[in-house]
Amino acid sequence: MSEPHDGTQHQLPDDVARLLGAGPRARIVTGDPLPGLTSWILERKLGGGGFGEVWLVRHEWKDECRAVKFCFDPEAQSRLTTYEKQIVVRVMRYTNNNPNIVPLLECNLSGPVPWLMYEYVEGGTLAEAIIEARRFPPPRRLGRAVRILHDIAAALATMHRLNPPIVHRDLKPQNVLMAGRVPRITDFGIGGTGETGTGEHQALGARMPTVLQTAGSSKYAPPEQMFGSPPNPRDDVYALGVIAYQLVRGDLSALPNAGTADELRALRVPTELANLISRSADLNPDRRPRDAGEWERDLDALVKKKTASGSSPSLNLRRADDSRLDGTEPMEALSESESGTVGAARSVELYARGRWYARPANDPRAGWHLVSATPGTVHMVPEEVYRFSVYSAATEDEVLALGDLAGAPNVVYLNLSFCAGVTDRALALLPALPSVRQLFLRGAGAITDAGLAHLHALPRLRLLDLSECPQLSAAAVDDLCAALPKCTVRR
Repeated sequence: MSEPHDGTQHQLPDDVARLLGAGPRARIVTGDPLPGLTSWILERKLGGGGFGEVWLVRHEWKDECRAVKFCFDPEAQSRLTTYEKQIVVRVMRYTNNNPNIVPLLECNLSGPVPWLMYEYVEGGTLAEAIIEARRFPPPRRLGRAVRILHDIAAALATMHRLNPPIVHRDLKPQNVLMAGRVPRITDFGIGGTGETGTGEHQALGARMPTVLQTAGSSKYAPPEQMFGSPPNPRDDVYALGVIAYQLVRGDLSALPNAGTADELRALRVPTELANLISRSADLNPDRRPRDAGEWERDLDALVKKKTASGSSPSLNLRRADDSRLDGTEPMEALSESESGTVGAARSVELYARGRWYARPANDPRAGWHLVSATPGTVHMVPEEVYRFSVYSAATEDEVLALGDLAGAPNVVYLNLSFCAGVTDRALALLPALPSVRQLFLRGAGAITDAGLAHLHALPRLRLLDLSECPQLSAAAVDDLCAALPKCTVRR
């Protein structure tokens, strides 16, 4: 597999001239083309700040929109064209398939007017959602908080598990966009690369400029970050603790303090969540969870317990708009012939570790909703289709437990990305799920050509991600493309 390019685009002199005014900063004008990508037209300003401006751009003939962040501030430009350029490449590589991270799609870091292009997400921010939550009674506010925190923690945990980890370092409610009820983190890249598992810093993190060492918003940044410490996943954990406290309080100005534990008990916050908030907001980084993986695990357990027991309706995550399609291609409704094969309702004790989602079978516009975390019992009915996302830490035996789903005709989506437990033996199970339409194997480094051959038996497969699978040969991928001509293969 070839290494991805850095995503930069060349800016022609005429493009730059359109955007440069008489002064030192750029002048953005509605109707101008985007420098370096002239098929994208500047439509309207979405916002701005000291760094520059964010604009909505629209493609000339595809009728697609994107959000472009222009950098005018000289200091920010220096960051983008030196240190952050290397981080941006990693962010583009690892975040584009995460349902709770706004993907960075393109960038231009080499010209006089640097810019970053993101997917355009309509809707407000988590800051607005926290303010709105004030009018909810505490049980409903708590249930909503758990759902949001569960998704944010899972996205952060994925980045923190990389080696070296990617640390956001400016996590705050204003940097979490709300696509309906689905939180999507934006602006990865300000922090950079954190410590490796050995406690050493990658060279990139070690030479981080001073201006970035102190980057972040003071309310959500831990003290050590503001004093110039190198990036560490515990920076994001601290921010997550503050955000969680504000969510359950419904108060954007609230900050954890010595009386936090008592307040959380008074609000009847579950012990698992109260402990995470108190520990994460600790001023001593050594007493915080080491990364967001602990948040993900504890909230998964909380969700499973509350959903199974039914003891707290406010924590039931079975909501039609709790999750969207994971940044994938559109997936049409089941045809009448396909719906007729679903059969009777069925319950399966699924021991594979991950998350189980559902949506109506004949409404492709409906969002996926999280049903439960597994291991646990999953229920299937003819009127729904299902997706399963494996935990990246799942072992091979836990992934092989997907065999329990054999014969289920309404499992249409599998996300097995970045899981070392995904092997050729696991791929051999997939022909027993012929209805799978979208399969993500990104970063599944253990699979080989022999395992790939099993996918020839998935006639309904329409989207397959094989990027960052180093043991796959080009010939084997080409053979698969020939066998499945209707399938889009990413590699």
